[in-house]
Amino acid sequence: MGLITLYVEDMLGYILAALTFYVGFRFIFLKKKRKITSFKEELILGVFVLYLIGLASQTIVPNWNAGIVTDTGEPFFDIYFTNELSHVNILPFHTLYEYFFQTNTNVDEWNSVSLLNLTANVMLFLPLGFFVSLIWRKYHSFRRVMILGLFVTCLIEFIQYFIGRSSDIDDVLLNTFGTVIGYVVLLISQYLIRKPVKQKKATI
Repeated sequence: MGLITLYVEDMLGYILAALTFYVGFRFIFLKKKRKITSFKEELILGVFVLYLIGLASQTIVPNWNAGIVTDTGEPFFDIYFTNELSHVNILPFHTLYEYFFQTNTNVDEWNSVSLLNLTANVMLFLPLGFFVSLIWRKYHSFRRVMILGLFVTCLIEFIQYFIGRSSDIDDVLLNTFGTVIGYVVLLISQYLIRKPVKQKKATI
């Protein structure tokens, strides 16, 4: 639970930092283009954009550290492109097998860490399939959503290879699966919303 809280707090930091810039930029854009929109549409789009920023913060933003040197009082900002714990795996299901059937004596509570990694890789990409299909009708298709999820996750894993993060084909599988699940959640939500409306019309 502590690891989840740590990641969520880090993600929220990026989202809150970007919120003011997004609202200001979007306001200027709509005013300049004189585009007519609704609060609902803007809210959905805003949540999606902020989600993408949060996603990027946990996947393709390099590890960094900033602060002030205690002795001199000078500010510093360091970016790290290497990580001793990073790895590359191109063998499908190899990492998943390790999560389910092996243990790591160097990691405390390995079962909890494995469950966190599996759940996070799926849940982190669930909003992608949900919001993309909700905002753009052309993505109302399992095939297109799956291709989009595959492309985005492959791009992320490719970038991670150069910034000191792990690149794993199993992450691609889990992320793509999460994107498709997001689309399924949208379909179920839309069905549950429309069902009462149809029943109400039938009784009139």
